[in-house]
Amino acid sequence: MLSPERIIADLDAALLASGEDVILRRKSNSGNADVGCRARVRGVNAQKVVGTVTQNDLSVVMSPTEILADGWPGGSPPAPGAVDPRLPRANDFMVVKGRERQVKFSDPIYVAGQWVRCNLIVAG
Repeated sequence: MLSPERIIADLDAALLASGEDVILRRKSNSGNADVGCRARVRGVNAQKVVGTVTQNDLSVVMSPTEILADGWPGGSPPAPGAVDPRLPRANDFMVVKGRERQVKFSDPIYVAGQWVRCNLIVAG
């Protein structure tokens, strides 16, 4: 089995080679918290068009590397057992190709208890 560190390194290399630059944004009353990331952005395939997901939405794959390195969105690390505020979540935003879009769904992937990837659906 590959280690979580190896999985992240492989994903980072793939995103560097064939991903694009995006900005992950969390809005609050005190302003925006932004972090630049590499991500793979594609249209949603037909199998994922259910419920509130439409064919105009985008499927995004991103690594935790830039988020964790930046300490995004700021504040203290999560307490044990608490929801990690660093995870992208529904109602965050992503700037893709210069356009701000809302995150509709976030699916963080863990291996051996370590966050290694995040799959998102972003409004088109």
